[in-house]
Amino acid sequence: MKRVAAVVIALTVLALAFAVDNINLLLSKEYLIELQSLDSRDQEAEAFLAIAIGLKYRETIQPNYKVWFTNLYSGLEVNFLSPQLQEGLQIVEELVFVSTVSALNMLYSSGSNDDLIKAIALRTFFYDWIDTRDPRSAKQIEETANDLIDDRPGQYFPYKALLELYSSGGSMDVQRLLEIRETIFSENIEGLLGDDLIESEFVAGLEELVIDDFLRLGSEDPLSRYYAAMSYIKTGESLAGVEILEDLDLNKIPPRFASSASLVIGDMKLEEGDFDGAIERYQESVRFWSNNSRAIRNLGMAYYKIKDRDYYDLARFYLQLSGYEDFDSEVSSALRELRRRAIFELALVTVVPLTVVVVVGLFLLEYVSRKRKSSQERKAMREDGGNNED
Repeated sequence: MKRVAAVVIALTVLALAFAVDNINLLLSKEYLIELQSLDSRDQEAEAFLAIAIGLKYRETIQPNYKVWFTNLYSGLEVNFLSPQLQEGLQIVEELVFVSTVSALNMLYSSGSNDDLIKAIALRTFFYDWIDTRDPRSAKQIEETANDLIDDRPGQYFPYKALLELYSSGGSMDVQRLLEIRETIFSENIEGLLGDDLIESEFVAGLEELVIDDFLRLGSEDPLSRYYAAMSYIKTGESLAGVEILEDLDLNKIPPRFASSASLVIGDMKLEEGDFDGAIERYQESVRFWSNNSRAIRNLGMAYYKIKDRDYYDLARFYLQLSGYEDFDSEVSSALRELRRRAIFELALVTVVPLTVVVVVGLFLLEYVSRKRKSSQERKAMREDGGNNED
């Protein structure tokens, strides 16, 4: 009996350890990849993977995750799982098949204090807040993330959620953001959260801190490099910022950011008088994001400043397309000149040639009339006998 009891205790301890590890994985940065790579494929492991897939579906709204969750969930023997896993699966099932609101209501009514439910709740409230900026979800994020940080220090997602919460819009709290920053460095988890910290500082407008932490961390992340470059530019160190941007692979950052980076480099080249380089960068900026009206405007101005009539049509096209004419004096002035030139060239092309044709026609008509009159006079004289040659 003692042996049986010992085995039961050992298995229970192993199961709890396994659950703890899986909850930690659920809070990791690449939570789905981490859970998918587990060697074990028992019912508990499959249940955790199903939860991760369902949360990934809510994060991305990609149909393939919904299909994957459906197939995996239908093969689970739910009744043999722990009560916590059963409840977690029910919440995620509601999230996938019904609505976020329905899943949130289940979480509000849940009396569970289990870390698995907290991990699911944190991601669910976070995704809802990203979409809606609902202050109730913001409050739940703050409470749940802090609980998980106390219970499971060093895990990625609780810190990530708080960083984004404290750096964004109506929920911005710079003091608490700085406290999270201090914790990240004191707990030596900057390698895990450094790039997220730089992003949050940039969003919060803390450009000097962005530069300090970028240099401190030595980050090679393309997005962090972009934030550092733009922070240098905003603090007046444009040369340092442009140097970083010119060395950055813009295809590795979001298109709008890439468009902004190309625009900044184009502006620098235009100031230097490098019109060809500026135009190339402005065109690149528009390719990354076709609605970048500032890039369209500056592209038109670059063509205009070349002062070559071969580019005037392009300058006029882009300046009109930018929509800046009504509130940008430089654009409106350039467009007035370009339109005058267009009218003048139209006159040269159409009115002047037409005038020449008319004048030449009149001369020809006069010439033909005189020739005809002379011919008629000679004919009349011949018919009169040719006595009067004069």
